[in-house]
Amino acid sequence: MLGAMEPPPVVTGAPSSIDGLVLRDGTVNDALEIEAVHYSSREAVYDGRTADWPPRGLDRDGRVARWVEWLADPEITCLVALREDTLLGFCTIRASSDEDADEDRVAEMPTLYVHPDAWNSGVGRLLCSAALDRAQRFGFSELTLWVLELNDRAQAFYEKFGFTRDSATKIDEATRERLQARRYRIALGGR
Repeated sequence: MLGAMEPPPVVTGAPSSIDGLVLRDGTVNDALEIEAVHYSSREAVYDGRTADWPPRGLDRDGRVARWVEWLADPEITCLVALREDTLLGFCTIRASSDEDADEDRVAEMPTLYVHPDAWNSGVGRLLCSAALDRAQRFGFSELTLWVLELNDRAQAFYEKFGFTRDSATKIDEATRERLQARRYRIALGGR
């Protein structure tokens, strides 16, 4: 992770860009905007479909502080997509934390969120492609991610992208309903 005073590098080797969109490494200075995109995207997908999730009334400063901590972790890489200095989306990658994964071979993408106003604009595809390229450059041969079962939109996105669902499932303990998540995976290198 980069220090707060260093300018974040623009992502090189990224797939073809979208007019005016810049991909770069995220830093702790992006935490406020990342939290806003994260929350608004989750709210657009889950509002009215679950009880109290995303959680209402939680201290926004606390959520931002958790993102600062996450972004400061040197084991996590964050990529952000901006247009005219407005953060439209982000994703993170790291070595897999799944118990059945070889952390030297398997990366995971714990987050990929795009602001609802930028849905269907190609921002998500650009971020996902850049994350897969970055994971491969880090030496990983496979990447996994988890999607809540009720998030049909995300499942369709990842399946169209080439991810396949494996047999692993888990319960998201942050949800009152104990929502189930499915794991998806994709091989790196031969894409």
